[in-house]
Amino acid sequence: MPVAKNQLKLTLAMCGPILLHAASIPIAAAEDAAAPATAVLEEVIVTAQKREERLQDVPAPVTAVSADTLVQNNELRIEDYYTSVPGLSVTSDSFGQPSLSIRGVTTAIGTLTNPTVGVVVDDIPFGSTTPLGGGAIVPDIDPSDLQSIEVLRGPQGTLYGASSLGGLLKFVTADPSTAGVSGHVQASVGRIHNSDSAGYGVRGSINVPLGDTLALRASAFTRDDKGYIDDLLTGQKAGGEKADGARLALLWRPSDAFQVKLSGLVQESRSDTAPLETVGPGLGDLQQQFILNSGAYYRRYQALSATLTAHLAGVTITSLTGYNINSLRDSQDNSIYFGDIIRDGIPDLVPAYGVSGSPLAERNTTTKFSEELRVSGSIGPTYEWLVSGFFTHENSPYTQSILAEDIPTGAIVGHALDFNWHDTYDEYAALADLTVHFTDRFDTQFGARESFNHQVFTETDVGPWTILFDNQPPPVYYGHITRTENSFTYLVTPRFKLTPDQMIYARIASGYRPGGPNDVAQGLGVPPIYHSDTTTDYELGYKSTLLDRKLTIDASIYYIDWKNMQLTVETPSTIAYFSNGSRSKSEGVEVSLQMRPLRGLTVAMWGAWDEAALTQNFPSSAAAYGVAGNRLPYSPKISGSLSADYDFPLTSKLSGYVGGNVDYVGERLSGFQAPPPPGEEPTPRDVYPAYAKTNFRTGVKFDDWTVSVFVNNAFDRRGTLSGNPSVNNVTNIVLIAPRTVGMSVARSF
Repeated sequence: MPVAKNQLKLTLAMCGPILLHAASIPIAAAEDAAAPATAVLEEVIVTAQKREERLQDVPAPVTAVSADTLVQNNELRIEDYYTSVPGLSVTSDSFGQPSLSIRGVTTAIGTLTNPTVGVVVDDIPFGSTTPLGGGAIVPDIDPSDLQSIEVLRGPQGTLYGASSLGGLLKFVTADPSTAGVSGHVQASVGRIHNSDSAGYGVRGSINVPLGDTLALRASAFTRDDKGYIDDLLTGQKAGGEKADGARLALLWRPSDAFQVKLSGLVQESRSDTAPLETVGPGLGDLQQQFILNSGAYYRRYQALSATLTAHLAGVTITSLTGYNINSLRDSQDNSIYFGDIIRDGIPDLVPAYGVSGSPLAERNTTTKFSEELRVSGSIGPTYEWLVSGFFTHENSPYTQSILAEDIPTGAIVGHALDFNWHDTYDEYAALADLTVHFTDRFDTQFGARESFNHQVFTETDVGPWTILFDNQPPPVYYGHITRTENSFTYLVTPRFKLTPDQMIYARIASGYRPGGPNDVAQGLGVPPIYHSDTTTDYELGYKSTLLDRKLTIDASIYYIDWKNMQLTVETPSTIAYFSNGSRSKSEGVEVSLQMRPLRGLTVAMWGAWDEAALTQNFPSSAAAYGVAGNRLPYSPKISGSLSADYDFPLTSKLSGYVGGNVDYVGERLSGFQAPPPPGEEPTPRDVYPAYAKTNFRTGVKFDDWTVSVFVNNAFDRRGTLSGNPSVNNVTNIVLIAPRTVGMSVARSF
């Protein structure tokens, strides 16, 4: 039993040539304190292509992140560890909710865009596929009971389907084991610069065999991250968050040929304030100022799954059944936009309700059922094949409310407007994948996927402001708007092995993002539908393991062609809808190295250059201004990371480690601005300055105990993740967390 547990930790600890700055920590935890650290790099197993493979054998750019390492270093949110992955960019909305892009494939964030990065939990797609169902919401799953996080860069439409035209984020949970009882408990404390007190986290997991064929794994966590932004309205600290969750998994393996895994995950996060810094006259570092108490949110993620695997006569049959629920409630201060509106004689909040406070409240729940039946096998040594059928059904009621609030008392005195929309999405898809081994050194992978989707949208608007936004008195009902569409994606990947540990590959892969219905289309005369857009990736890659497994290299050069881009367009009354037009590219180079030059010492580095820009002007109807050559938003041209970790014995029973990393994010531009009035120059886009974030860590291990100390963002840099458009010389921005100092105590058994 101890051997199996140690082997598992060694496999997960190493992140290939990417996330390496703390790989030695789980290794130290897995080894006997008196034993010398291993002198070679461990192999990493991933499931990026829906089968287990060595990371260095996958002919695609993939990053594997150890969940144990993230927990050990208190990197618990996507914004904490995204800089460890080449090409991955994170922006954030007013509630700290992350939006993802990979290699610059995005034009907007939040509800103003369809997702360009797919999200799966154990190969089961999570959340809505459409913006009207809250599709831009990415689950920020705590890594407590994850095995790893895999990031696939470039279009993944063939293997993973809709909304992966930029790439894929894959959460891989830990499986139960019949090998024996094992578990892990950890308690941590940490204080963020400018907070009033220390936050804390407690997490634990246990694996229990229930016989030779049955095993149960359970885990739970809770954490309290304290606020660190001075709210000048309330006098409190904003930006804190409380989160808790649990997972239960049951594995039944009556034979080597058959197994069933049932899994349920739930996580909640909530806050009373927004993690925003207000930049404007008279405001200082880490301060915010609103008219109303703003930014409260509540999110709940639930993911249920049943995975059946059977091996019959050389064929593997896999059934993946999933049901997940993604819920949110939030409210933000929009008084600066709606509190004093007077348009064409339409009453604003003051004459209508006698108040000028205007919260914008949202409520959304997406339920998603999916089923994939996958069959794979081989024909001799020459052919490896996989065929799959997929179905999903999504149901997404969504409400946005423009409210009237009495500022002194905080009482809600009226609903100026409620947008109530209901979106359903159904998709059917068939996938075929074939790898032909022409020789023992040269093979080619061919893949194709045909997808068919059907969407139905309805909307009911109520409140006196329907006159302003819908040009009709309330209630306003928009009947069924339907959209039916099919998409074809493909993949061709020749691979040549120079040696058993060196290979080069070429990759042509496509991805797509579904179109869909537009809200308010019938009332305002805008197009009722918008179409899908597509990306095609042309890539050359090289992977190698050299110097007796002391060095790994992963390098790629790519060009992504993005056609028929989905764009946000606005009506004269500033209601946003979607249209198609324009074209762009993303071209770049990514190089990653991992080295173990000395026993116990691991050094890793990666660097990326990406040029993501328009190749055609935006159409004249677009709500934003963009011309050929303009950079796409939110992604840096230059980014990189350098890390080093050293494990060393202290006594016969005691070992230690020390390490650190520097992650660099280059200058980025904000989203595209509104078109300028005739004869005027376009408004310059906001520039998010480059920043470097430095983390340090150290610790000791005795028997099954580990004590760790960490300093994240040690030099207290103010890295900007996103910002709202400036109104009256005031801008609200989302920053990375300031310097955080803490420690943790953990025990494995």
